[in-house]
Amino acid sequence: MYKRQMENGVPIVVAGDTEDKPEGAARVAWSGAGINLKTGRPAPSAIRDAVRQVLGDPGYQAGSRRIGAAIAASPGADGLIDELETILAAKPS
Repeated sequence: MYKRQMENGVPIVVAGDTEDKPEGAARVAWSGAGINLKTGRPAPSAIRDAVRQVLGDPGYQAGSRRIGAAIAASPGADGLIDELETILAAKPS
């Protein structure tokens, strides 16, 4: 979802409290790629302050680039399939 932004070093501000959004938002914050607002209904001032923070702190840009580079280097689902086929082929019958 955020791949393109992070490949370009764009830090992100995330919010959400339904489905898998809290987990994804926690990962964004943990990785240093952005800020988790920890709510599904952030106040406009919280959004403004978080955006100012991620744009003013180069650490968020570096975190975003680091995660983006890891995503870009990842083989994705096709690589997982290749790895599983290699493992299964090596397994003794």
